[in-house]
Amino acid sequence: MRTAIYTRVSTDQQAEDGFSLDAQLSRLHSYCHSQGWSVAAVYTDEGRSGKDMQRPALTQLLDDVKHRKFDVVLVYKLDRLTRSVRDLDELLSIFNAYGVGFKSATEVYDTTSATGRLFLHLVASLAQWERETIAERTRVGQEQMTYEGKWSGGRAPFGYDYVGGRLVKNAAQAVVVREIFQRYADGQGTGRILTWLNQPDNPQLAPNRRWTQWGLKYVLRNPLYAGYVRYGYRTGDGRRQPNPIIAKGEHEAIIGDALWRRADDVRRHRFRQPSEFHPGTYPLTGVVRCGHCGAAMSGRTKHSSSHGKSVVKRYYACNERQQSRLCNMPMIQQEVIEEAVLKEIECFYCTHDEIPSDPTSDATKAVERLSDEIAMVRKRRHRWMSAFEDGAITSLELRGRLDDLNDEERLLQMRLVELQTATPLDAAYLRELTGSFRCTWNACEPFERKELVHLLIKRLDVHVNGEIVRNRPAPLRLQIEFHV
Repeated sequence: MRTAIYTRVSTDQQAEDGFSLDAQLSRLHSYCHSQGWSVAAVYTDEGRSGKDMQRPALTQLLDDVKHRKFDVVLVYKLDRLTRSVRDLDELLSIFNAYGVGFKSATEVYDTTSATGRLFLHLVASLAQWERETIAERTRVGQEQMTYEGKWSGGRAPFGYDYVGGRLVKNAAQAVVVREIFQRYADGQGTGRILTWLNQPDNPQLAPNRRWTQWGLKYVLRNPLYAGYVRYGYRTGDGRRQPNPIIAKGEHEAIIGDALWRRADDVRRHRFRQPSEFHPGTYPLTGVVRCGHCGAAMSGRTKHSSSHGKSVVKRYYACNERQQSRLCNMPMIQQEVIEEAVLKEIECFYCTHDEIPSDPTSDATKAVERLSDEIAMVRKRRHRWMSAFEDGAITSLELRGRLDDLNDEERLLQMRLVELQTATPLDAAYLRELTGSFRCTWNACEPFERKELVHLLIKRLDVHVNGEIVRNRPAPLRLQIEFHV
């Protein structure tokens, strides 16, 4: 009998007797020897929670199950495999589908009978109940710590060190924090502050890490620097909550209440201004990429006044430049880049007679591709949350990454809805459409233009030759990958 041994420990259980990796492996090898089974592979997840299946070794095990590299999966206890009833159902279904058995060395299960399956689910339910009870107790404890003015856990934020169970001000970083708030309260935008922060002479968040928009905004929103602690600011998936617990902290404040209120007033005023991010009205979003750094480019709207009249200017901007100021790609006027793209499309279809014979099939493939991308975003979200649980990243970086992934998923969902609700185009109509593309473009609404772009273009890389001169056309060079 070819056996796959699976072991797991969570961070707070590594030192517990009977659950350490060495103890599990020793007993499982002894069990295989007593049964006359051969060990085909060993899979180990160290410091991983059993609350979900986002674990590297378990993922590899499931992949090997599908290739039938062994006959049975052996664990020390059921809760080493999972603490979720839903995940247990899924795992057992996968095992059964590929003819792989499941065995616990310390528990007796018979999944061939209804009674045995019921007992197995009861044990899994108890494991899930234990995990949720621990989480509830932890949450209650952290809330109480917050009411008492204590830091409720996690890595110390920029500006502080965690020493002896207390937050202690880091003198060098505190200077930077005060300067951030002072500049912001004096009217400087986050872009200028980021440019200053990412200068080599300033303390960075950590070695080989840079300041980003998310990191800067987290600092500006955090009342910790004014001497307060908070809990419940975000949900488990990283979304901000409107009414967190906030209490006077026992740590030393870096800035005074007056400066905090000034900066907070500026932030709230700017938050009420019309948003500059309009992905739905910029046809090239989703396919356009910065030719300098490879990051996605998004639409940006600038409002200004001229001779008493409101003036709106629209641009495509590199997300990397907007978030960290470490890319030198300038913003490009919407009409300039879209005119260049129109010319490339017309040129391409003038020299290519091949038009896809089944546009509906292409749309179906696009829907499938978007669904896969959304699934990958969700997997990345789980991996970042696991990395935070393992202490590999800070809460600040986690929040930034989750905001980034939430925005990315929202854009993908919008594109998916657009494709799913679009009316299929037949081949004859598509030929007619591409034959007079500019007339069609001019007659379309913004969302229809976006649909056309995504139907024709896989990826668009924008390069800028030379320097951008204000109010003059940009010397662009485009690299376009078409679907046909």
